[in-house]
Amino acid sequence: MGTAAPVAHAEVLGESPAIAFLHRLWKWLWPANVELPPANEAEAPVLTFMDRLRKFLWLSSGLFSAAAFAVPAIGVIAYGTFEGGGTSFLAAVVSACLFGVTTFLNFGPDEA
Repeated sequence: MGTAAPVAHAEVLGESPAIAFLHRLWKWLWPANVELPPANEAEAPVLTFMDRLRKFLWLSSGLFSAAAFAVPAIGVIAYGTFEGGGTSFLAAVVSACLFGVTTFLNFGPDEA
């Protein structure tokens, strides 16, 4: 058995469904200014120099390999040529291998 509940439609309020949708979207994207309770501040872990160096190696190798793959791809899309992409591809593969090694050795964050 089911129950019937009245549903407020846009036609009841006198506005079109498109305007009602935009109104709901506006309220969802920019809710009313309500005081939020203060969030518990997480304690920042104390990182030694070696910890910072390990995380830097992990992050920089991952970002470099992503950029080295993306730059030739953008060149192919924009200019239609892969000229000079071989060296970038080699650098990307080497950096991706370094990223894999640093990930395997757990240089990255403990939690993702």
